[in-house]
Amino acid sequence: MKKLLATIALAILTGMVARAAQVGDTVFDFVSVESRVPLAVSTDPQEVFHIVLDDGIWLVSGQCNFLSLNTPAGTMFTASNISIGTLSFDPTQTAQVTAEQVARLGNIIRNSALVPRTVDVPDGTSVFLVAGSFNPNPNVSAWGFMTAVKIRNHVD
Repeated sequence: MKKLLATIALAILTGMVARAAQVGDTVFDFVSVESRVPLAVSTDPQEVFHIVLDDGIWLVSGQCNFLSLNTPAGTMFTASNISIGTLSFDPTQTAQVTAEQVARLGNIIRNSALVPRTVDVPDGTSVFLVAGSFNPNPNVSAWGFMTAVKIRNHVD
């Protein structure tokens, strides 16, 4: 019995036992510009990174940034979103889609501040920062951040 209690105490002290997030707790993560993710030319959403939330009601916000190198003349299309559980540009109310005519401007940096979302999730839900590049330039990459604040627990 003493051995079991000592093991539990040691696990708590060393952080081996995960605790559920409390109301007001924040989860934050990012991908830096130095670690940006290359994007394929595609209409499919692509993962920049994700965070994992425990059950509850969370307010999630973030920003996605794009770098287009050697941008050719034409229309530069980019999109980003915070998606829950799967890579998606839905719901469209929170997705940011931008189209811009460019004329051989060289390198372009574009930021997309995303509409905050209130989400009700079960334990272990992945929340993705997704991006897409629909222009013909294959030299587009993305980076950014997400913040999630727990605003309410589930009521049983």
